[in-house]
Amino acid sequence: MAFQTSVATQQSPGIEGGFYGNNPHFTVTNPDEGQFVAGAAGVIIGQFAWADVTNGQVTSVHPGKAASLVRYGFVHRDQPAVVASLLVGTSNLVVAGQGIDILEDGPMWARFAGGATIGQKVYMAYADGSCSSAATASAATATRTVATTSGSNIISYSGGQIYPGQPISGNGIASNSIVGTVNVAAGTATLVLSTTGAAANASATGSGVTATITTNFETAWTVRSTAGNGELAKISVRG
Repeated sequence: MAFQTSVATQQSPGIEGGFYGNNPHFTVTNPDEGQFVAGAAGVIIGQFAWADVTNGQVTSVHPGKAASLVRYGFVHRDQPAVVASLLVGTSNLVVAGQGIDILEDGPMWARFAGGATIGQKVYMAYADGSCSSAATASAATATRTVATTSGSNIISYSGGQIYPGQPISGNGIASNSIVGTVNVAAGTATLVLSTTGAAANASATGSGVTATITTNFETAWTVRSTAGNGELAKISVRG
């Protein structure tokens, strides 16, 4: 057990990933009627996560598959987390292979690094499932410099990391593409069509192409209380 290193001047209004009221909550169901389990890297309580309905694994990073094969939900804290590291006092990690539930609605507390404004939509980061607050239809975007090859579904990129699931567009990139798998060491990314899950080939050859990626996903959830940077806010779908 680690030693206490800080003292809060005010009591926290809630617990990250906890319920703030007694309204009903609803879990995401697996179409194959099997239980979802945490993927190889584990899943973080108090954030959003993606469920791959083809293998039942839940991950903080999008599996890079078509939208019809993926569900998303909020990871509540009424399930076991494991303190796996020496001298670490707390953990929000649900370890690989552990059965897990994710919620499609419920009265939840979530942490917002950039603060949250009541009434705005909740967005989840493709990178790790963390929460942000913004107006409806205001998903954040970023640009990367890519090289496309005609007839290939591999592109090289620079200018920052990209993550599976991110919609990507640009000259020479097939329309309606999302990032499938990412080879970080080689600096390459595989594109797949978000509509069918088939490989999306680059349609033209080019280098130094500016590609636009969407960095977070607009969820059905809404912010129910205002929070400052790094603070907890209430979120739900139905109010």
